[in-house]
Amino acid sequence: MSQNVGNSITTSSSSPSPFSRFFKRQADGTTISLSDCTGERRALLIGINYTGRTRLRGCVNDTAIMKGFLESRRFKDENIRILTDDQVGTCWMPTRENMLHNLMWLVRDARQNDSYFLHYSGHGGQVEDLDGDETGGFDNCIYPLDHAKSGVITDDELHTILVKALPPGVRLTVVFDCCHSGSALDLPYLYASTGYIRGSSALANLAHELVEGDFDAEAIRQLQIKWQKLQNEEKEFARQVNLKAADADVIMFSGCKDDQTAGEVKVKLSRKLLSHGAMTYAFIQSISENPAQSYQEMLNNIRDLIQEKYSQKPQLSSSRPMNMQVQFFM
Repeated sequence: MSQNVGNSITTSSSSPSPFSRFFKRQADGTTISLSDCTGERRALLIGINYTGRTRLRGCVNDTAIMKGFLESRRFKDENIRILTDDQVGTCWMPTRENMLHNLMWLVRDARQNDSYFLHYSGHGGQVEDLDGDETGGFDNCIYPLDHAKSGVITDDELHTILVKALPPGVRLTVVFDCCHSGSALDLPYLYASTGYIRGSSALANLAHELVEGDFDAEAIRQLQIKWQKLQNEEKEFARQVNLKAADADVIMFSGCKDDQTAGEVKVKLSRKLLSHGAMTYAFIQSISENPAQSYQEMLNNIRDLIQEKYSQKPQLSSSRPMNMQVQFFM
């Protein structure tokens, strides 16, 4: 059972806290501090169209519609920073230095119940993992405007700046609309469309198969191989949680899986045909159509909107186990 001390949830006794439904209870009795999003609101929007052969067309437009969304959620104009590559000659160009500086601004002096928002629309990619923390051997990364000269920004850097730096009880909501973005913040908990942590019930389901089934020798051998594979995956998941779980309340919507690319759409708005990132537009459209949906509903609705035209599969991940039936808020 749970007690609520301020906004700090502990696993003990009596009636549940109104906040305890947001995260799964911790078996070890550890305290989880949640943000009720009543504190300071701050946002950083980054849109990079680039030029030449790698040009994109909808990323700057994405920041405009995302700003409108934030204003509808009571984010003040003076607390929203926008980096786009059409702001030539200003400090708001999305160079690597400016991006890192503003990422640090976003989470600076964070306090309990603050609510922060980060949106990135641009190129994403993968580079060789040099520290051995990635299962697949690659770090995901994003591409600043001057990446050819100054380099990329990796998921390890983003995790250090945005996730590890945040104290308990602070909310950070993130939307990444780029290729290879599934684990772009290195958050350990990845959710399936059913609302469960991906892979969390696989061993239990297989154990049930083994107990209930009537198998020949070859089928048993194949199940044993599958069992060993799942055990190895669970050990790796535990390692990733140990490395990457954090005290803050971080939730990320990604445009696709780590091994997928992300597309753009053309949308007619105010008699103009405008390009947008498919993920950004689906996120905004989903919220507009149903402002009171749960996280699970939102993930499924975004996927449905995108998969009408594209094969990319949006992802939802978090720094802590969460209840996907809770209404989206920030």
